[in-house]
Amino acid sequence: MELSTKLYILNDDGEKFMGAGVLWLLEGVLETGSLLAASQRMGLSYTKARVMLENIEKALGLPMIDRKKGGAEHRGAELTPFALEYIKLYKAFQDDVKASAEDRFRKFEEESGRLLEEYR
Repeated sequence: MELSTKLYILNDDGEKFMGAGVLWLLEGVLETGSLLAASQRMGLSYTKARVMLENIEKALGLPMIDRKKGGAEHRGAELTPFALEYIKLYKAFQDDVKASAEDRFRKFEEESGRLLEEYR
């Protein structure tokens, strides 16, 4: 047996706005300097990536990226200072939850193993 967990944060309407996909998208923007490039790396349409970004910004009430204007290509993006801190906080939270779930799963595995032996 093994445990698989998916962690999402929901807004007041019960809609997902933060999870692994949004985290990967934001990290992709950090690495590439572009929402388009980050979405392409994930195999997402640019429209889907924008919706994900808009959902988290709406839920939190703060921008997550600064869009660059100017330069030769007139495009690009970087994470806001808030976004950088938020993803650090989320990753630590996610790691804590997963570690706790793994600990509890090991206990469940032991207990269910004993139960299976008793009833086989």
